[in-house]
Amino acid sequence: MVTKPAVRVLVAVVIAVFAGFACQSLAADTASESEIVKALGQIKLFAGLTDAEKTVLQSAATVRQGTEGERIIEQGKTLDHMWIVLEGQAEVRVSGKVVAVLPAQSLIGEMEYLGAFPAAANVFVLKNTRLIELNNAALTALMEKHPRLGYVLMSEFARIEARRLRAMDMK
Repeated sequence: MVTKPAVRVLVAVVIAVFAGFACQSLAADTASESEIVKALGQIKLFAGLTDAEKTVLQSAATVRQGTEGERIIEQGKTLDHMWIVLEGQAEVRVSGKVVAVLPAQSLIGEMEYLGAFPAAANVFVLKNTRLIELNNAALTALMEKHPRLGYVLMSEFARIEARRLRAMDMK
């Protein structure tokens, strides 16, 4: 027969074990959140945002490692994410032909986000590349809730597209 003191000890041990797991999980989440905020701070696209806006933006962002050869965008498919190359490079291919190699700080998938149409190209990760993945639906919701954040981001998207169009005209 199990005594009340033995049950209390068992309950205390179970609580201690779960509390240890919870603390480890919380520490991992905090490290992940601080990594996202730090990564967002490194991107020129977000330079016009306040620290508070960058903190809000982290809810739509994920930092992850892309592996060499990984396709992050598939031509003809609709996208639910945009990407920013944090460190490394990505290669853009249209119908199998390489049309661009994108360096760090490049925004990828914004045309599809702005126009809500399928991807015009395949995009592959070159080398091992750190990426920021922006969830389109979450980003749209944030821009609606925080109009200044939306204005700054849309202004930057427009500048990026204008530079790309001018570069194409120069060719």
